[in-house]
Amino acid sequence: MQSRHEDARPPPDTTRERMLWRVWEDVRHGASYFHQRKVPLPVNRLGQFVHGLCLPYHLGRALFEDREARRRYLRVCGFQALTILAVAVLFTGSGKEVVESAEQAQEQEEEARHEKAEARELEKLERTLVLATRATQGDAASAERMRAKVEEARRMILKARELRRAEKQASRQEQHGVRRMVYWAGLFSALQVAQWVVIALSRDYHTAFGRELSLRVGLVPEDEPLTPRVRLNMPWLREKLKRRWRGLFIFSLGLPLLWAIRVLVPGGSMLFPVLLSAWGAWWFVVFTAAKSARAWTDPAAREPWFLRGWNWLGSRFALLRPYGSVWTTFTRPVFSPAATVERQPWVLSGLALVRALAMLPLVKCFLRPLVPVAALYLLAQEAAMGQGDASPPGAASAPGAPPAPPLPPSAASPTTS
Repeated sequence: MQSRHEDARPPPDTTRERMLWRVWEDVRHGASYFHQRKVPLPVNRLGQFVHGLCLPYHLGRALFEDREARRRYLRVCGFQALTILAVAVLFTGSGKEVVESAEQAQEQEEEARHEKAEARELEKLERTLVLATRATQGDAASAERMRAKVEEARRMILKARELRRAEKQASRQEQHGVRRMVYWAGLFSALQVAQWVVIALSRDYHTAFGRELSLRVGLVPEDEPLTPRVRLNMPWLREKLKRRWRGLFIFSLGLPLLWAIRVLVPGGSMLFPVLLSAWGAWWFVVFTAAKSARAWTDPAAREPWFLRGWNWLGSRFALLRPYGSVWTTFTRPVFSPAATVERQPWVLSGLALVRALAMLPLVKCFLRPLVPVAALYLLAQEAAMGQGDASPPGAASAPGAPPAPPLPPSAASPTTS
C-alpha cells in the first residue's frame, strides 16, 4: 500500500524540491535501515548519521517486544529516575530553605537597625522642637519657623523610609528571579550528582539489560551473565576513573596546538572555540565507539588523522618531532577506537548524539543500557559487511539466520560504563 502511494506521488518539479526530496529519502532510509534485511548500509552521510541516531531506539523496541523484559526495564529505570529526582529535590530544597532563612534573618536585622536609627532621629527632632519652643516663647514667628523646619526634617525621614522600602521591594523581586535561576542550576547539579551515585550503585541492572538486548538482536554479549544487585563495584569504579583521566589527558594533548593557532593565526581568537569544540566532539565520538569492547580489538590500527598530519610536518621540520613522539606515545592505547571512527564517522556521530542526549538527568536511566549495545551492533555490522555478508547483525535473531561474528578473546572484558 505504501509503495503504491509513493509510486503515485508526482515527481518534484524544481531543483529545490528534488534536493529536499532526496534529503527526505536519505533520512527515511537511514531511520528504517534497522528493519530492512539484506540491504546495504546507506552510502550517503546523512543516511548513515540518521541510522546511528535511530539505532538505540530501534534496539529499545526490540527489548520492549517481550512483555516481561519491558516490565522489568521500565520498573528498574523508572525507580532509578524517581530516586534521583527525590534525592535531588530533597537536598536542593533543604539548601534553599537554609539560604532563604539566612537571608530573611539578615534582612530583619538590617530593617531593625534602620528603624532604631530613624527612631533616634525622630526623638532628637522632638527634643529639638521642645527646646526651640521654650527658647522662643515670646517670638511666635520664630517658633513657627522652627516647627516648620522640624516637620520638614520629619517628612524627609519618613520619605527616606518609604524610598528605602520601595528599593528593598524591587531588590527583593530581582533577587527572587536570581534565586530561581540559582535554584534550577542547583537542582540540575544535584540531579547530576544523584544520578551518578544511583547508577553507580545499580549499574548491574543496566549490564543485565545490555546482555539481554544483545542476545535478542543476535549479538554475542560482551558481559558475562550475572545476578544484578545494588552494590558499589570498586574495580569498575577504578577503571571508570582511570578511563576518564586518560580521556582528559588525551584531549589536553591537542590543546597546545590549538592555542598556538589562536596566538599565531590571524583571527585565531575567533577560530579557537570552533576548533576546541570540534576537537572535543571528535573524542566524544571516539569514546562513544569505545563503549563496545570490539572497538579495542585492532592491534594493528594506524595512527589517527591528526597524528598522521603532525608526523608529516615533523618529517619536514625536525623541531616538531619530539612533540609528535610524545603525542603518539600517549595516544597509542586509543588507536583502535579512533580507527573505528575513521571508518564509520557518520554513523558513529549519530550514535554519539544519542549518547550526549543520554547525559541529561533522568534520561540517562533509560538510554544508558542501549548505547553500548548500539556501538557493538554497528561494529559487528561493519565486520559482517567486510566479510561479504550482506545481512546486518540483527538478522541473526530471525529463525535460520547466521550468527553474528564472534568477539575476539581480547574483547572479553566489559567496557560498558
